[in-house]
Amino acid sequence: MNISINQIHYLLIFIPVVICGFVAICCASFCKMFHRARKERLQRLAENRARDLSASVYVIPISLTDDDVHRPPRYSTAQFYDPPPVYSQVKFEACPLEPPPPYTEAAHS
Repeated sequence: MNISINQIHYLLIFIPVVICGFVAICCASFCKMFHRARKERLQRLAENRARDLSASVYVIPISLTDDDVHRPPRYSTAQFYDPPPVYSQVKFEACPLEPPPPYTEAAHS
């Protein structure tokens, strides 16, 4: 097998390019694989955490009498306000015709 000098130059250029391309493809595929595995693991952890958080419900028992069970809730009745006046009875104040006084910076002493 005779290999000429020109063929050796082509091999010296071609082989490193092919090897670098192969290494780049392998690195990209490994990165995608690890990224996908990490994403799936984080998703599983989030689902487990959400399932654990939604599972616990705490109930505070309140003993009610038989009369209190069916009545509406009792709100604070300490203050009672009259209903507002009818809209037709509301008297609106007129806007002032003169402009407001000019702003002055005065130091109060």
